Amino acid sequence: MPTFLLNFSEVASIISMIEKLILIYGRKGMSGKGQGSWFGSFFKKAFSSSENDELQRLKLEVELLRQELQAIKCIGSNLGSKYSGASVSNPYGIENRELDLVKQEIDILRNELQEDIAAIHRLEILTLSKRIKLLDDFGKSLPPTCPGRTRKSAKTKGFSFGIITNGSRPEKLLKLIDSIDAQRLHPDCYEIIVAGSVDGINGYDRIRRIPMEKAASEGRLGAMRNALAGSAKFNKFVSLDDDFLLHPKWAEAMDDVQGDFDIATGIILNPDLSRYCDWVNIIENYTFLRAYHETFDRCQYVTGGYGIYKDFIFEEHSWNEELGFYQGEDVSFSRRLFDAGYQLKFIPKAIVMHDDERYRQKGYGVIRLKSAEQLEDSEKIGLKMEKLCPRTLS
Repeated sequence: MPTFLLNFSEVASIISMIEKLILIYGRKGMSGKGQGSWFGSFFKKAFSSSENDELQRLKLEVELLRQELQAIKCIGSNLGSKYSGASVSNPYGIENRELDLVKQEIDILRNELQEDIAAIHRLEILTLSKRIKLLDDFGKSLPPTCPGRTRKSAKTKGFSFGIITNGSRPEKLLKLIDSIDAQRLHPDCYEIIVAGSVDGINGYDRIRRIPMEKAASEGRLGAMRNALAGSAKFNKFVSLDDDFLLHPKWAEAMDDVQGDFDIATGIILNPDLSRYCDWVNIIENYTFLRAYHETFDRCQYVTGGYGIYKDFIFEEHSWNEELGFYQGEDVSFSRRLFDAGYQLKFIPKAIVMHDDERYRQKGYGVIRLKSAEQLEDSEKIGLKMEKLCPRTLS
């Protein structure tokens, strides 16, 4: 016979639920009509006695359960005061410690499974070139893309790299700038623009700066990105946070793109080579990593940290300038673009790295780890970690 592990609150909840069901469906006489049709049908099949007798029997059992629960609470309270620190067995013979061990084991298994998923994705990335080559041999692509609303650009062909920064990590910003210059693009075909706290950028005279100290301190990412996109002089605007790095062959991957696009993204790595928010859906305010072979759908979004936008996008749309850190300015922007009919193209080899060691993949989500200094003494160290910040869709 199976054993059910229930604590006092769970038993009380079950009793309350049974009472409500008896009250609701008892009034209906289990007639099988209305919202309770399935429940009434179940009762008719499950019990052969008359309806009134059965209801009376259930009410009696509920009352007995209530009395038994109260008695158990009293016993547990008395034993707790008599034997401080001693474990008290529940009515099913399972001690609280044993139950805690079972829960801990479940957490361990869950985390092992999530680590296995991340390992599979790492393997996919490491074997990406061979996979793409094999698909090319059969005339396929990864993933297949739908035609977008692409139209002729009004600006000169080239790349405008727009970077937002709050000035707190100048060394990361300089590494990003160096990774852009390392693409060996013709000087007349690209530019670098930085918005936010820009006073710390020295030795890069060719970089255009847009001072926006107030927006940077308030975390209004959309306001800074709009300023960058508005000042871009080339037809492909590359939106970047200051803690990203371009792969040395990023420009080659862009040159190899077949066909045109409205908006594009590529693989985004964490420093441990797991996935960041690259080819992702937003479901119930959480980020979920999609398989790379899955085609685009409108539930996706483009992370604000890295995205490639054609110039005509900004003739009609812009980021919400009032949204701050982790308020979903990228989700809001993506939703409006996709609702307008624009398509997202995935360019797997246009790889970038999110250069922040706190982030890593966990299952089909992304988590941000806390440093030891951020943990409070009262916080319990556990194995379960939350997915990357919930996204506000306002």
